[in-house]
Amino acid sequence: MVRPWCRGDRVFYALLTAAGLGIVAACSEERSGGPRGDQPATDPTIGEDAPINLSYVCGNRFLILNARSMPVTVSYRVAGSEEERTVSIAAAPLSEPAATEYAIETRAPGTVQLFVDNRFVVARENEGVPCTPQIDAASPMASATSGTTGEWSAPISWPMVAVHMVLLPDGRVLSIGRVGTPQIWNPSSGTFTPSAPPAWLFCSGHTLLPDGRVLLAGGHISNDHGLPNTTIFVPATNKWQSSALMKLGRWYPTTTALGNGDVLILAGRDQAGTQVPLPEIWSNGSIRQLTTASKTLPYYPRAFLTSKGTVYVAGPSQDTRFLTTTGTGSWKLGPKRLFGSREYGSAVMYDDNRILYAGGNRTTNTAETLDLNAATPAWKWTGPMAFARRHHNLTVLPTGEVLATGGVNGTAFDDVTKPVRAAELWNPTSGSWTTLASNAVTRGYHGTSLLLPDGRVLNAGSGDGAGAPNERNAEIFSPPYLFRGARPTIAGAPQTVGYGTQFRLDTPNASSIAAVALIRLPSVTHAFDENQRFMRLSFTADAAGLTVKAPTESNRAPPGHYMVFILNASGVPSVAKIVRLS
Repeated sequence: MVRPWCRGDRVFYALLTAAGLGIVAACSEERSGGPRGDQPATDPTIGEDAPINLSYVCGNRFLILNARSMPVTVSYRVAGSEEERTVSIAAAPLSEPAATEYAIETRAPGTVQLFVDNRFVVARENEGVPCTPQIDAASPMASATSGTTGEWSAPISWPMVAVHMVLLPDGRVLSIGRVGTPQIWNPSSGTFTPSAPPAWLFCSGHTLLPDGRVLLAGGHISNDHGLPNTTIFVPATNKWQSSALMKLGRWYPTTTALGNGDVLILAGRDQAGTQVPLPEIWSNGSIRQLTTASKTLPYYPRAFLTSKGTVYVAGPSQDTRFLTTTGTGSWKLGPKRLFGSREYGSAVMYDDNRILYAGGNRTTNTAETLDLNAATPAWKWTGPMAFARRHHNLTVLPTGEVLATGGVNGTAFDDVTKPVRAAELWNPTSGSWTTLASNAVTRGYHGTSLLLPDGRVLNAGSGDGAGAPNERNAEIFSPPYLFRGARPTIAGAPQTVGYGTQFRLDTPNASSIAAVALIRLPSVTHAFDENQRFMRLSFTADAAGLTVKAPTESNRAPPGHYMVFILNASGVPSVAKIVRLS
């Protein structure tokens, strides 16, 4: 079946192979409004599917976006002033992202209103965010040792641009690109095993199910147009399964594992290129809609399961929200972040119910934290990174520290001429960042990073979009803790652990163990790990090993597979054992 897909006045043709799938195509046009008087600022989560849009950057800078296939003339004015200007914006390119950006900087600091043919389109508030100075972040550090800055491997060949990466329960890594067959990489042998899926999974969302299978929601028809498929990868067989169809397609959705084993699916664009406002729940092979919780969200919202069972959307918009997933669903406002939009910034749940959000926009080095355990949660500033970044990745380490890798620091969407190659390490106790060793490859848009069971960090991808070079390679970072002496070892661990139970970790190093860390297996794409979360576990030691207390609440640690690390007083971690929490 051949259908036309449209975005603005651009027409795409896509061949859908899903049997019996009938879809009605629809187009989204720019919003029309009232006269050219002062208009209030528009909620940044509203109207992002319009082919002509406006976004705030920093200072008095804004971006006008044209996703139409023809040039457009727009006018903008600053509310409460006489400042007004008309500009022409080129047609959108065919490449991803399929929009032309036009940067403006106003003289006055007020809300900017955008008009097309004298019709009001959108208004964006000037949020007063300082612009970060641009600095050279690509130079390697001098006079550094591996014990203080860590060490990068030389680049290794990869079969595709690793836009998506998932750590599997057997320690292998599933990687998916825009083109080419998905591959399963074995870190022990360095070999790749191809496995062809039943759908084009580029720009899907993905998380691990309680039994260790990988659920992927959505996929690719063309830029900005998503498939309605849900697809499952089975590590035990290296095979794929097709699961239930969603109500609409999704391109750039987020999937979030829930405490009962279900998976929440948020955001993305459908077959017609329109943003999907309807949250859906995948549950044991079936799909249900949260029909009273429709809300348009930006691409790949940074969503986290909370200890209360709600899902907290921390960004990228400055306004945050909690979603109740029971019944037909409902939203309520959460604490407003301190910084404005953190588009393509990275966020991670670095500790039990605690979130770090850093970088993003165009671009910032700022970072902020939120403790959802507090009676009245509020975002607080933490130390800024040394380098402004967007398209970077945050990875929680066995020590509880957070590693920032990759990204670019320019003001364009993906300015690979301004790379950030130095890694940085955030200390949650001091709130400060330490600059570490620099890698060799620029990794911007579509760069990925994930923690391996041996405590190293796999860094891959970048390209396959935005006109950037396609990096079909990977590098491995060994953090400084791997150069601080002998590692403790786990001689034995159970395969399955029950909630609230005690379990044994056999180790000859029991007397020297200072901490036990539990880290959910990572599943990362587009500068966000949709699956990873961190907890410290209490334990007692004896001559033969450790007796460890498992998490008691599934909302704090959703059912599924986790890496268990033991660490000595110097912060040196063992190689992890992967256990299933159920």
